[in-house]
Amino acid sequence: MTRNALFLPDANIWLNALNQSSRDHAVCRQWLDQATSTGQDLLVNDLTECALLRIGTHPQLGISTPTVALAFHKALLDYPQTRRCSPADRHHQILSGFLTGLGLVGNDVNDAWLAALAVEHHATLVSLDEGFSRFPGLLWHNPAASA
Repeated sequence: MTRNALFLPDANIWLNALNQSSRDHAVCRQWLDQATSTGQDLLVNDLTECALLRIGTHPQLGISTPTVALAFHKALLDYPQTRRCSPADRHHQILSGFLTGLGLVGNDVNDAWLAALAVEHHATLVSLDEGFSRFPGLLWHNPAASA
């Protein structure tokens, strides 16, 4: 892991790090532990935070209780190298380029939105979702691929 890198984790990283019974728990937890123990900068945003809490506490999925999910979320926010990021001036332009250039609609819009946020903030998007490889100019890392 490169020192002083800027990482924007996708919700699937948070969710798998939280969910001890998931197939990818160990690799996501290891990535998160390594990132935080080496002082890496982590970006959080409304989209992935909401997904963590919405999916992580969904009773039919059985991932976590609200108390545990909120404690995990609070620990992420309390990590000294966590920074909140939001779309800025170039986000709409980057997002529009992804949507029109790649012909994305529907459920793919969330991924394009997150990819545009990472590009705009010069961050590496960390996700298990191989679909992020389609976004030109996106720095992307799948911790499961390097495990």
